[in-house]
Amino acid sequence: MQQRYTEPGLQDYLHKSTALDPRFKTLLHLDSTTRLRVYDLLTAENVSIEQEGQATGATEPATSIETQTVDLEPSTSPPQEKKSAMTELFGGLFMTHDHESSTKSVAKMAEEEMQFFRAVDCIPLDADPLKWWKTHEHLYPHFAMLAWRYLAVPGTSVPSERVFFTAGDIVTSSRSVLSEENVDTLIFLKKKFKN
Repeated sequence: MQQRYTEPGLQDYLHKSTALDPRFKTLLHLDSTTRLRVYDLLTAENVSIEQEGQATGATEPATSIETQTVDLEPSTSPPQEKKSAMTELFGGLFMTHDHESSTKSVAKMAEEEMQFFRAVDCIPLDADPLKWWKTHEHLYPHFAMLAWRYLAVPGTSVPSERVFFTAGDIVTSSRSVLSEENVDTLIFLKKKFKN
């Protein structure tokens, strides 16, 4: 495995996926510097997604300063009044300051959410991580969103014929020498007895 997944981008992806899995989130297989780097990468990704959402207006109105100011103005308002000299002089400066403070609060929120997630005990190995995230997404809403992105539905090695078709239940490798007529008869009988 170490020879197969040597690309740094792929390793980061796999490490982040492992960190978001509540069974393996402690990342004990990694050294402490790599472990902290993975947690920092997840926190930074969370902050960047949140900032992109704020920039496009995809966040809730209560958290976005720009959305609040736009929503307060009626859509059929006459041309804007002339701004005061104080607003003209310092308006842009204070808007930038508000934006920076909201960015800091997003970063602080993401860091706190990561700390809370790391403080919770790991779940048993036979537990379903997707179910865990579903029940805990209200506690970690931003990292739950990342978990849904990184934790995919596990693949299966069962051939599709065995899962979706009756013929897959009847014709197996040990019964592969059956004639076509016998297979059709067995399928008919199986469907008949099912109902």
